Amino acid sequence: MKLKSSLFAGLLAAALFFNAGSARAAAVTGQANIAGNVNVDLTSIIFNPTFTNTPGALETGSFAGLTGGTIMSLTGGPRTGAVNVPGFISFSLGVANPVTFDLTFVAPGVGTQAGCASSTPGSLCTPNGSPFTLLQLTSSTVVASLQLNGMAYTGSASTGSTPTTGVFSTQTVIGGTLPAIIAALGAGQALQGITYSASFVASPAASPVPEPASMLLMGLGLAGAGLVARRKTKA
Repeated sequence: MKLKSSLFAGLLAAALFFNAGSARAAAVTGQANIAGNVNVDLTSIIFNPTFTNTPGALETGSFAGLTGGTIMSLTGGPRTGAVNVPGFISFSLGVANPVTFDLTFVAPGVGTQAGCASSTPGSLCTPNGSPFTLLQLTSSTVVASLQLNGMAYTGSASTGSTPTTGVFSTQTVIGGTLPAIIAALGAGQALQGITYSASFVASPAASPVPEPASMLLMGLGLAGAGLVARRKTKA
């Protein structure tokens, strides 16, 4: 009996060690920077299925060498909170091992409904139940951000996955003022041909649901800086 108990304990320890090693081996680290196009209406966020890496951005860790991949659309109305969309993003082109991102949480916007009625630069708008934070950057420029949280892994999620946060920001004017945008969406119109960039950060020590405000506002700040820089270049 002692021999059998020792043998069983040894096999159990070996199994636990193997499983722990597999989980560690599948951990995803580093940062990916992507760009693409998206159309938005009251019920859907339609991403162009393919994206590329942001020109000049450095992909690190598991994303090193990334040149592109595919992303799914979100339909069924503006949703925030816990979701379950396996395989939402595939970072598959240029990387040594494709990285899959399962969407698990859509962060709510950090603006206010009152802000949606203002066209004053600096106003932040989030329609009721919306995941978007809209910023009136100038009197005629609005930028938007969106935070998506999930788990990233290589191979199969069963071998271990890593909490990962993605922050999207628009890079083009999507409407003149916040009231105009809200009115257009309310009338059933879609905002089409919007370009975006997004940064994904994977860290084994990260929280599965990061606090959204700082991430979203950072995304808005980067979008605003990009627009200002682009205008100066054109001038």
